[in-house]
Order: sequence, then structure tokens, then C-alpha cells
Amino acid sequence: MRQSTRVDLLAQSIDLALDMVSDVSVDQYQDPTPCSEFTVRDLVNHIGMMLLLTRDAGTRAAPDPSLLTADPMPFLAGHPESDWAGLVAEKADPAVSAWSVPAAWEGEASVGGPPMAATALGGILIAEFAIHAWDVAVATGQSVNIPASLATTAFDTYSREAPRMRGLGLLGDEAPQETNAPLFDRALGLTGRDPRWTRPTR
Repeated sequence: MRQSTRVDLLAQSIDLALDMVSDVSVDQYQDPTPCSEFTVRDLVNHIGMMLLLTRDAGTRAAPDPSLLTADPMPFLAGHPESDWAGLVAEKADPAVSAWSVPAAWEGEASVGGPPMAATALGGILIAEFAIHAWDVAVATGQSVNIPASLATTAFDTYSREAPRMRGLGLLGDEAPQETNAPLFDRALGLTGRDPRWTRPTR
């Protein structure tokens, strides 16, 4: 896959996640999500963390381990939750820009775990933002359209990386899907998510 295509996919995936976050109302922040350990608020905070780690991985800045447990992210602390979506969105351009140079896709990179091939990490980041776009959408009653290019990237990425990520405790047990299920549903299943998850009735 050409670097320009990978960068476009990363930007598209991040934009999709931020589009979903931007339409969340603060009164939904305590609602559950398909990630049993996350509320919607936690997920918004997590997406903010991912954007910072994506930026640092692309520039090869040393990861800040405190970000992995910060609640909220330092750039969100002290701000009302009604401002969080806009503050998170401000971190998107630096994250994409960091991966817009050829060197970002060469050698190894890390987001706080063991270093891995930068091409593989870039694919994981593309897939993760797409998955979290779906998480936010279904948790808050939004409709999300995952483009075929992102669905394919997510499925291909998790088909390769899910066993290793599961071994590191980053994914839940696989939720097997039919082989004729939509490709993104199969990607969700590889992450341990149930594509048929629905938010509880309020």
C-alpha cells in the first residue's frame, strides 16, 4: 500500500471517530459502550490519548507512560466536558501530520508497548480509530458508515495482529462471525466485540 494511501486512511479513520464524538451530548457521557470497561466519557478520553500517542509514534518522540492511565488527559483537565469534543479534535492534525512523512512508516515505532514495525503499527492505528468510531456511534445511538477501504484495512489488520494483541491483554476473546458476515462485522468480532451490541434502553 502506498504511503499516501495509508495516510489518507489514517486521516479518514480519525475524522470518522471525531465526527461521532462531535455529536455526543454530555448527558450521554456516563452511558455504557461496547467496551465493558469504558463509559462514553472514558472512550472520548481514550480517543484523545490515542491521538497523542499516534502523534508521538509518528515523530518517534518517547511515549509518555502517564498518558496510559491519565483520567482525564492533561489537555482535558480543568475543562468542562462540554468542551472535550473540540479539544480532542484539535489533536487530529498533529497526529496525521506526524505520519505524513515517509520516515514515519520506516523502521519501528511504539505507542507505549514493545516496538514493532511502523507499517504494522500504522495499520493498527487506522483500524483502532475506525473501531472506536463504531463504539461511539452505537453507544450514543448514531449511525456510522464505515467505508469499504477502512473495513478492509481493519479486517486485514486484526486478522494478522489480533492474536498478538490479545496476548498482550489489548483485546478481548474473539467473537466468531460467519464467513459471509460483513467485513467490518468480522473485524469487530476479531477485537472481541459483538457487532449486534445495542445500547441499553434509558
